[in-house]
Amino acid sequence: MGWESIFTGGVDKIVDSVTDGLDELFTSDEERLKAENLLQEIKNKAKSAEDTINLEFEKEITKRWTSDNEHIITRLIRPISYASVLILFGAVVLADGNIGEFVVNEAYISVIESLLAIMTISYFGSRGLEKITKLKSK
Repeated sequence: MGWESIFTGGVDKIVDSVTDGLDELFTSDEERLKAENLLQEIKNKAKSAEDTINLEFEKEITKRWTSDNEHIITRLIRPISYASVLILFGAVVLADGNIGEFVVNEAYISVIESLLAIMTISYFGSRGLEKITKLKSK
């Protein structure tokens, strides 16, 4: 359940609580059954609206990804960023202790490690996902 539940997630709780209170409100089984059916219809419409919102949200994300991949600059951002972090990491490793009194501050090591790990995972993971998506669309 995502951000869309803000709009539709409370409907289930409301309908369930109202349904539970119907026994005290109505005297005949027919009245109670009509009210329960009406509440179930409201619940189903809310679920349908939530599904529609989710579908539109996914369509917009897909459009944005398609648009982003149409331009050379947006296609080169990931490889250039990844190469920059690799070059930075390599420069730090090679220069550490080999050039005068060069010492890497401990605070930077965890940041560089995190950047390298995150970019490696996201770069190769997203590239794999793009290739799978292209194969499925063909």
